[in-house]
Amino acid sequence: MQIFTKILLRSKMYSNEISSTRRHRCLQYLKTLRNFQNDGLYTVYLGETHISENLITGDIFCSIVKSKSPSEGLTLIHAGGVRGWVPWKYRVFFQSREQWTSPKNVGIKEELFKELCHVLSKSYGKCTVVIKPKQWVISFGLKHHTDDSSEILLQKPEVIQNVPLQSSSTIQIANISCCPKIAQSYGHELLYFPPSYPHLSPLESAWSSLKWAIIKHRKDYTDTAFPNISDYQCIRLKALIENSIEGVTPYKWKTAFGRVKKWENRYLYS
Repeated sequence: MQIFTKILLRSKMYSNEISSTRRHRCLQYLKTLRNFQNDGLYTVYLGETHISENLITGDIFCSIVKSKSPSEGLTLIHAGGVRGWVPWKYRVFFQSREQWTSPKNVGIKEELFKELCHVLSKSYGKCTVVIKPKQWVISFGLKHHTDDSSEILLQKPEVIQNVPLQSSSTIQIANISCCPKIAQSYGHELLYFPPSYPHLSPLESAWSSLKWAIIKHRKDYTDTAFPNISDYQCIRLKALIENSIEGVTPYKWKTAFGRVKKWENRYLYS
């Protein structure tokens, strides 16, 4: 019994230590974000979401059979702020290859982020670009792959942010290379989202609304490929995704930001 009690106490102490560390990182993030906002920087969240094949087709049996292949489907990358989606063309990737690629910037990962930074400068001026940590790969000369986002935020956000320009540090979100040096060259700041606090990102609400729109309207974008064979159907995927993105209106963004703001104030002032 005493051994069992000691194990429980150690487990509780370890849990409290982790919780305290995460809370400390969260507060660092929030204070840095508020400082940037007070300096007049417009906050933009850049993120990605996985759209599974069965979500588009509605084939439940297919999703059960292919449950061991979570990579099936598309990866959608977009960015948004309190005013709505930023006026930057969203990106859709299928198995690491971009769908509907424009002739320019093909295969150049840094160019995509440069394009976003340029659009942000033109539309909003100086911005804070917030990225979710579990979508990162950090490289310092040799690439270090990790699924544990807690390893990423060992330093203060403002310390990581000011990576020396001569450093080869690069942050990659899916198929886009997001580098602090590139962001700062356009007058922006790259801020790293704290782990274990997804409710502090309005993108989570945006992705949820987008996926519900896909489920709700997918039949409207499905046509019979061959008149006499109902099993073969064609899904106008690009139109479906565009419609779903447009469904996340500025009003929905404002509502999502309102919820995030309440959580931020709760953590900062409680």
